[in-house]
Formats: sequence, structure tokens, C-alpha cells
Amino acid sequence: MPDIIYTGRGLAPDIPSEGGKAMSRLSDFIVKAEEIKYNAFKETQDWFVKSQDVDPVMFLTTANQIAQDKLLKTYNEESSAILKASGNNLSTEDRARIIAGKNFLISEQQKMQADMARALQDRDAIQKDIQGNLDHDEFNKRWSDYVSGNASYGTEPLSPSAIDPDAHYSKLINKGHGTEGTISLTTNKGGISTTEKKSASATEEEARQMVASDILGNDRLALGYIEKFQKLKNTDPATYMKYLDTSGDQQVDATEEQAAETASNPIIRWAQDNYWQKRIIIKEVETTKPETKRSTFNWNIGIGVGNNRNRQYDDQGFANFNKLKVNSWLDLGRDAPSAKDRQIQDYVDTETGEKKHFGSAAEIKIVGYSPDRDMIIVKITKTSENRELREGDYIGLSGDKYKDWLESKPFGIDRDSLLKQYGQSTTYRIPPLLKKPEKSGVVWAIPKSIPTK
Repeated sequence: MPDIIYTGRGLAPDIPSEGGKAMSRLSDFIVKAEEIKYNAFKETQDWFVKSQDVDPVMFLTTANQIAQDKLLKTYNEESSAILKASGNNLSTEDRARIIAGKNFLISEQQKMQADMARALQDRDAIQKDIQGNLDHDEFNKRWSDYVSGNASYGTEPLSPSAIDPDAHYSKLINKGHGTEGTISLTTNKGGISTTEKKSASATEEEARQMVASDILGNDRLALGYIEKFQKLKNTDPATYMKYLDTSGDQQVDATEEQAAETASNPIIRWAQDNYWQKRIIIKEVETTKPETKRSTFNWNIGIGVGNNRNRQYDDQGFANFNKLKVNSWLDLGRDAPSAKDRQIQDYVDTETGEKKHFGSAAEIKIVGYSPDRDMIIVKITKTSENRELREGDYIGLSGDKYKDWLESKPFGIDRDSLLKQYGQSTTYRIPPLLKKPEKSGVVWAIPKSIPTK
């Protein structure tokens, strides 16, 4: 048997190949790096897509829709440019710039939404303003500009409407009362001055205080005075300068402008000089009428051309009851009996000028009669059960339908004679509403104190 020579084969341990493992680890590293890179890219893309998610808003006007479209387009283009410049790897600064652009876009949307809400709120207020306390002309212009092209409606509150002082004081209910007595009024006609004694419901000083108090306590009336005074600048510059130019140098300097904010306010002084007589009731001094004027009247025979008390009532001329304008006016209030229930069918609402149907009894007091409108004016003294007619309201009633009220005691008025005298027919007519005064510039602050004469 041959000798077996020991070679040691199979006894040495296996030595692993490091080259294969190194290649495997390198491959894993490359795959991991690509995975990290992809995840970063995907996160950037997901974040960017989310940043572009801005909900469009439905706006009332085309101008707002166009403005929003431009904002959205600008934002998308600018943020896309930032993403491209970063190589799809947005830095913290890049993201901050994109977020700032988005916040600006949303804030502009919110501004336009608030603008639209304000416009709709004002439109609702105007529709409910049946008494004309707000300036409808100003709103109509703002609304028209807004819906026809202006991107912004504006945040300014609705302006109050101006009250024309002449129209205001023509209403009997706005006349003031103080110390009743006789006053002397001097008038100049054709260069001839005459002084007459008149009966007045207050003294001149009291009337002047009333005018000033009206201006300080009623913004709408103050605006009316301001507009009238400003018109003098073109219509009567001499009078305008008379109240402003206290130094007499035919200029309005800074000192004189400051005086307009004190008790010597030129508008108040002008208003007192020109409106104190209109602020109170001034009549001819009453004298006892000859007995012959009353001796022909007899309650026991029918009211007619030859038998009436028409001459017992003086025409008070132009007057307003809320928005109801009359050009002739007989004051029946002094003779009217105490308020009592009377059946009323149709009436004219003096707030709107509309003819309405009531068809029930109401507690009223007769105030007067207008031959010009053939209308009896009555005051509601107790709110009706259905609350349609409220205490203190004035309504107009057809002279034709309720003429028996005029003929009955204590009035004894022959309506037909008055209508012929004023050249009117007996057809019942709804009078027009008063027009608001045109707006003009507004200057000068109104002081908080009342100047004296």
C-alpha cells in the first residue's frame, strides 16, 4: 500500500471574497441615495402642489373676478419660477417667498369680499330707507361705479341726506314756540322801509337760539345749511364774503378760517340772520272781525256759496307734512274738536306719497285742509290696532270723500267754493313727493356752542 503523503488540504479555513461584498454595499448606497433624492423631490413637489391650492371666490362684479384671475395667475407664475430656479429643491427661503405670495393673494381676496359685503349691506339699508334719511344719490353713483367697472366699492359709511331748511321750516310741526307776543319787523320794498307789528310764537332771540340748536343737534339739517351757504360763493359772493371776511380785506385768511370752528361760525350766523323768522310762527296781529262777516252765516241752513265760514281761516301758504307738499293750507287745528274715532277708508301716506287702503276706525285729530290738493290733513293720536297708523303720524284724506267733515261743526267750510277760488277741480289727486336738494361742497366744522345775535 503506498504511503499517503499529508498535504494539509481541506484544513485551512475559507477566506471570503471582499470584492463581492464591497460591490453589494456600493449598490445599496447608490439605491439609498437615489431613494433619498426621490423622496426629497416628491416632498418638494407635494408641498408645491399644496401651496398652489387657493380656492377662487365668487364675486358680484366682473371687475373683481378679473382682478382675482390676475392675482391667481401672477402667484402661479412667480411661485413656478422660484421652483424652477431651485432645481426642484426648494430652500427654506424659497418656501417663505412662495408662502408670502399666497398670503398676499388671500388677503386681496378677503379685501374684495369685505368690499362686496359692504356694498350689499349699504344696498339693503338704502332699500329700507323709505324716509330718505340717507343720501340715495351718492349711493346710486357708488353702486353704479362698483358694478360697472370699479374693483373697489369703498369703506366710507353712507352719508346722511341733507334737509333743506326752507322745506323743513315750511312744515307747521317744525315751527318753534317760546315767549308768545308781538314783534316789529322791518321790510324794504322799492327802497322804502316799513315796520309792521306781527304776532309771533317766540321772541327773535329765542328763534335765533332755536336755529343754532337745530344746526348743532341735527346733522342732516346742518348739511342742508352748509350746502346753501356754499352756493352763495357763486350766487351771492358779497354775502358769502360778508360772513367769512371779518377783517374787511376781501380775503379769507387763516385766522378767519379758524373762526369758522368757533362760536362765531359764519354758517350759524348766516342761518340765524336768514332763518329765525321762518323758525317760528309769525302772523298778522289778530283783530276782531266785523260782526257783519259772521251775521250772514247760519248753522241751521245748508253750507254753500252764501253760507259758510271760509273767511274765518287764513291761507297759511306753502307747507310740508313729512314728504307731502301743499301750496295752500288752512289751519283748522285751533277749532278742531278733541281726537276721536273716525272711519277711514283710503288715505295718503305722507312718508311715501302712496295711496293706501285702511278700512277701519282710527283715533284722529283734524289739522287742516289744503284746497290746492283738495286734501284734509289729520294727525293720528293713537296707534291703530293693526299698528299700520301710528301715534304722531300725519295722513291725507280725500276732500271729496270726507267733505262732510269740513261742512260740519265747528268748521262750516264750503269746499266747492274754495276749489273754485283756487282754480282746482274736485278730482282727488295724490301729491308728489318733495325732491331732495342737490349736493354741493361741504366746508367748515360745526362748533359745539351756540352763538348769540
